[in-house]
Amino acid sequence: VLDRVPVQYSPGHAVAAEGDTVSPDGKYLVSLNKLAKDSYLSVGPSHPESMQLIDISGDKMKVIQSSPVDPEPHYGQMIKADKIKTVEVYPKENNNPDAVYNQKDARIVRKGNEVHVYGIAMRSKFIFDANAKRPDVIEVNEGDKVVIHLTNLDFDEDITHGFAINQYNLNMEIQPGQTNTIEFTANKPGTYPLYCTNFC
Repeated sequence: VLDRVPVQYSPGHAVAAEGDTVSPDGKYLVSLNKLAKDSYLSVGPSHPESMQLIDISGDKMKVIQSSPVDPEPHYGQMIKADKIKTVEVYPKENNNPDAVYNQKDARIVRKGNEVHVYGIAMRSKFIFDANAKRPDVIEVNEGDKVVIHLTNLDFDEDITHGFAINQYNLNMEIQPGQTNTIEFTANKPGTYPLYCTNFC
């Protein structure tokens, strides 16, 4: 044992930076602790537990960050930020039959008792049928199966849109450039608002 450092309170697991790779970083360790006991504000019978970042690069270990986490933190992974190559905007999928990349192509198609909506989400509106008097309205018959394909036309990083119908307990996200699909059976007669759950 080269050194010890107190943590709060009871380590269940630990993970070293890039410890699962062929070249561990050797500078940091995360202690995943149970029973944080008064470290954080009590929010109910199940208290926040803790995850603590420890600098192990010097002669003495030092806790440099402590964060509340959900109960029983089991695993973590830490890698250098320059190794993460994220998708910032979904690329156009020109072969995706559900994708719509131009407002004028937004349409509603009936196939028997199925209604397919090929729409777009953009700041700050939906367009479901470009040729309709009310392009932001979807009208269907009671009992129809409704399949809504929405493409996020905002190709700017971090412009996420949402789509929800509260009375049907429906909600989805559409990331920049992404086409996402949601479906339901229209078994409740009436008029229901549609709205974006990621407010612009």
